[in-house]
Amino acid sequence: MATRKKNPIAGICRIDQPAKHNHGFLVRLRRNHKIYSGHFADAAYGGKKRAFAAAQDFLRELRSILGPVDRKLLARKMDGYNKSGITGVSKIVVKRAKRRVAYWLANWSPKPYVIRRKYFSVAKYGARKAKQMAIRARAAGVKGM
Repeated sequence: MATRKKNPIAGICRIDQPAKHNHGFLVRLRRNHKIYSGHFADAAYGGKKRAFAAAQDFLRELRSILGPVDRKLLARKMDGYNKSGITGVSKIVVKRAKRRVAYWLANWSPKPYVIRRKYFSVAKYGARKAKQMAIRARAAGVKGM
């Protein structure tokens, strides 16, 4: 059975497959819908420490060539879970006190590792107005990034 262990360095993970005699580090980095990867086997680099050092060097080189992640570009990216047609805006239904309450939710990230959310009640504003308010809140939040 293959095991994957997460390393403290994002983009590098440990691969151990004893049945296939496969031990090493996997480096993966995604930029502009392309995945860049490399495998650094312990045997090829003379042990775990050297393989890990080579993986770190490769990741550092990739990041210097490809540059940092464009957070505004990521904020506009549509994922498969989105049902509203607007990135960062979704309709949610929450069960409160034996009844269901619907909201339109706006999400954005003003800075790395920080998430901001605003909820707009369908009961209070109506479905159409709540959605428009969520879209406007999301646009204002992304503009401030």
